[in-house]
Amino acid sequence: MKKIKIIGVAILIITALSSFGFFSVYNKFVKLDEGIKSSWTQIENYLHRISYLVPRHTGIIHGYSNKDESRMLKTAEDARIRLTWAKTQEEKIAAANDLLNALASLQGVIEMHPSIRENQSFIKVSDELAITENSLNNEKKDYNEMVKKYNQKKRQVPYNIVAFITGFKDFPYFSSLDTGKQGSKIGMEEKITK
Repeated sequence: MKKIKIIGVAILIITALSSFGFFSVYNKFVKLDEGIKSSWTQIENYLHRISYLVPRHTGIIHGYSNKDESRMLKTAEDARIRLTWAKTQEEKIAAANDLLNALASLQGVIEMHPSIRENQSFIKVSDELAITENSLNNEKKDYNEMVKKYNQKKRQVPYNIVAFITGFKDFPYFSSLDTGKQGSKIGMEEKITK
């Protein structure tokens, strides 16, 4: 009888310690999950601000642009619309990258028309856009760092077991694509050689 009590107490202690460990791991996931969601909310705020500024920015450029350059403006506007209607994080990241790349490609248009840079409205909108993009880049860095910590924990034992049992979802990295910057150089070189 005494052995059964000792075994019962040992099982109770092991169960309590296991539960404490489970709850401790779960709470770490909750903290990381909430940090990522909070950071993502900030990213969405910056993306919304960029979406608001883009029509003003491209509208001024449109007044100076020719037919070929208007296609580049349409690309930016199409990306802005996709960003506005995107539902998932992955869709928002893809649309945001397309929009930022389209804005980068407009630098060639701006360089081809120096009078745009003298327009006070354009200067103001460009400054607001630059500040917002810089803030977005800082927030993307923080977000990606949190996603990295979360992903590392999610792959480690016993964290992976707790994540599986509790259903913690994956978060995508906000990776940037720099294809638009190359496109702006190519577009500018083509115009100069014509």
